[in-house]
Amino acid sequence: MSYSGIPVDQKRTWVVPRWLKEAFVAFAAIAVLAVGISKGLQHFGGSTDRAKGAVEADELDGRPAPLFKELAERKGKLVLVNFWATWCPPCREEMPSLMQLARSFDAKTFEVLSVTVDESWEPVNKFFPSPPPFKVVLDQGARWSQTYGTTKFPESYLVDARGGLRLKFVGPRDWMDPNFRTLFEAYGARYSLSAGTDAKSAAAAQTNPK
Repeated sequence: MSYSGIPVDQKRTWVVPRWLKEAFVAFAAIAVLAVGISKGLQHFGGSTDRAKGAVEADELDGRPAPLFKELAERKGKLVLVNFWATWCPPCREEMPSLMQLARSFDAKTFEVLSVTVDESWEPVNKFFPSPPPFKVVLDQGARWSQTYGTTKFPESYLVDARGGLRLKFVGPRDWMDPNFRTLFEAYGARYSLSAGTDAKSAAAAQTNPK
């Protein structure tokens, strides 16, 4: 008796070769890993986009930032260039949170660069009774703020480690908003846990003085 032209006694059970099994397992593992990475990137990208929207960040095209001496010296780090003035009430309003922000990240990966358009150092020195946690630059004649296209104060620009313009913030911000941590870490800054703890401790001490 035969089936499909093959005698029954000549039929053999087909055994999957070991190499094929191993190849299939490897392929399945790679597929699972690829799906996981894809989902992770989608989640990461989604959280970054949500953070941009939450803090009203204007996305820039990454073109080279106009370089002045102090910014050039910080190439290799993420830098927040903040244009402001002592006579500007919104600038004064955001300054405490900007100082906290500067203390909250590893200085090897992130810095705030404060560029004031005041006419002299006198009002700036009076504004800071003690040295701030960031470099302050005097932009007499508003040369650099005009080069950046600043029309309102304060106005801030996020410059990446390669010197490219990534984000722009027009107007004052609460820089301790958690969305800024999400954004700056996405661009390579490292959050300092000790700095964050110190900031919370300082706030608690002010709230509950002994």
